[in-house]
Amino acid sequence: MSQIPQPHLVRPATRPAAALAIWLVVACVGVAGSATRAQAQLPETCERGRVSRIFIDNRDIFDLEEVRDAPFQWAFSLANLLHVRTRPSFLRRELLFSVNDCYDPFLIEDSERLLRRYPFIADVEVFGILQEDGSWHVIVDTRDDWTTVLEATPEFRDGFRIQRAEMREDNLLGRGMQIGGFYRQADAQRALGVQFATPRLFNSRTDALVRYGETRVGTLTQVELFHPFVGEVGKIAWRQYYQHVTNAFSYSTGAPGAGGFVLLPVEDRRIEATVARRLGQPGNLTMLGMGVSRTELGFAGWPDEVEQIDGTAFGDSRPASPEQVDEVRSQTRFASGTRINLLIGQRNIGFVQRRGLDALRGLQDLEVGSELALTLGRTVGTQADSVPDDIHTRFRLYAAGTPGKFVFVSNVAFEGRQIFADEFRESGWRDLLAELDLLAYWQPDAAPSHTFVTRFAAAGGWSLTQPFQLTLGGPQGVRGYRDQDFPGGQRAVISAEDRIYFGWPFADLFDFGATVFADIGRIWPGDVPFGVNSGWRSTIGAGLRFGFPEGSRGVIRLDAAWPLAGGRSANDMVVRISFGDLIGFTQGLIDLQMARSRRMPVGPDRFSPRRIVR
Repeated sequence: MSQIPQPHLVRPATRPAAALAIWLVVACVGVAGSATRAQAQLPETCERGRVSRIFIDNRDIFDLEEVRDAPFQWAFSLANLLHVRTRPSFLRRELLFSVNDCYDPFLIEDSERLLRRYPFIADVEVFGILQEDGSWHVIVDTRDDWTTVLEATPEFRDGFRIQRAEMREDNLLGRGMQIGGFYRQADAQRALGVQFATPRLFNSRTDALVRYGETRVGTLTQVELFHPFVGEVGKIAWRQYYQHVTNAFSYSTGAPGAGGFVLLPVEDRRIEATVARRLGQPGNLTMLGMGVSRTELGFAGWPDEVEQIDGTAFGDSRPASPEQVDEVRSQTRFASGTRINLLIGQRNIGFVQRRGLDALRGLQDLEVGSELALTLGRTVGTQADSVPDDIHTRFRLYAAGTPGKFVFVSNVAFEGRQIFADEFRESGWRDLLAELDLLAYWQPDAAPSHTFVTRFAAAGGWSLTQPFQLTLGGPQGVRGYRDQDFPGGQRAVISAEDRIYFGWPFADLFDFGATVFADIGRIWPGDVPFGVNSGWRSTIGAGLRFGFPEGSRGVIRLDAAWPLAGGRSANDMVVRISFGDLIGFTQGLIDLQMARSRRMPVGPDRFSPRRIVR
């Protein structure tokens, strides 16, 4: 275990917390002061010696010398020609140390992990070489990944549908900036737009994101400035966020082969300003934070603009029936409000590296240990009848371990509102959302090309006044059913998968493998609109997995799955193409259907570096 860095080695940005809740002041302070290495007086002596030189070796996607005997030489050369290599200056600014700093192995490791978070870096190694004079030369050796992305996620069942399409550049001009256009559709929630993101606003540590688009019923605007905790040694973090989205919340209305959708127009506006500070040392960090947030959830189109869809013909809608309108009535009562938020977190995390878990051969940094995050948001301005007097609570507990060839991960999350009084003269808990994820990997010595994955996932909502519905089918559920199959309020799914790496046909060009999997799950109706009791349903499936270039942490999957109940005709098969493993550690243990109903994305666990903007 490397030595924990001494305080004089850690140089995060520091600015007074008095800027809390004042948007303009936070912006000015954050952008101007977000450089991680504040100037501090260097110590007279260093126990291990100083860093005297830093060498950046940023390599292209392919080393043509290493693959000179491989076939398809033109493909390697063309990929390098079309690719813009990451700039050495960008890589240098990511490091947590500079020339003349004391050499510390922990900062070396943490810098390597920061670089590995970027999707456009396939491999990275940071290491020191001791010199005769007692100083250190540090080598930063990186290899780029392919950065021009053209993604299309189709689904084949009862016809052909594009679920998601995106074209973007993830490393514009070699500076880590992302620019692109997107088309995203999850049933009725459709968005077409453009986005720009940078992890280095004005060469600082501040991430910036601007996204604008058109939805099915309105517009989408999102602006974010975010200064994360830099690695494990950062002490200050802050975030500003604004979102205004007018879209349709889609309710599935039936079992497979029947029903359609009911579309509820929803206007969602959020604004947030939060600052946080860490206390302690890496491996034992306590986080305290405060902020202010405003949530507005409107249903101006209810009941006259509620629509219904037969099947998946979203271009042919008609007014919903009175019975359907009445069905969604209970989920149109969520009251808006302004909250003062208190954040408390405890992070006892170390890191272990593994290959081939959610990638075919790519290296992953696994967070092992535990992390607890708690957010309490108290409403203010309750003199207005439409503003509830409540406390919004968000809780998350994460734990992971890596005994031997196993990896075990668990995650528990809870969110809800304790209402003391509202315009309906009600009190008690409302809008309760809960998730449980248990994940296990096994890479046996006897079968080194296999990774066995099992997962148990449970999610649900209770006493809901906001739009909410789960379904049993979809890429994160029982995969032999469509996204809209079997709607309900609570869901449990067990999955097992064998991920196989082939090592051929062109191992120097790309990674190639296969997978076989099985799912079993059930959904319960709960108190959500159109909920059903599915009983236990199961599917089996197989697919191909592809990674480019070789060693990439990205995965493209082509899967086919069949339900085990009912007929066995070709129409029973669901075929999906997906980018990344939606079941696994890399996905972040996030249930996408639960995420669309969460109203408090504020918490200590939201302040880690996010280098993938989606």
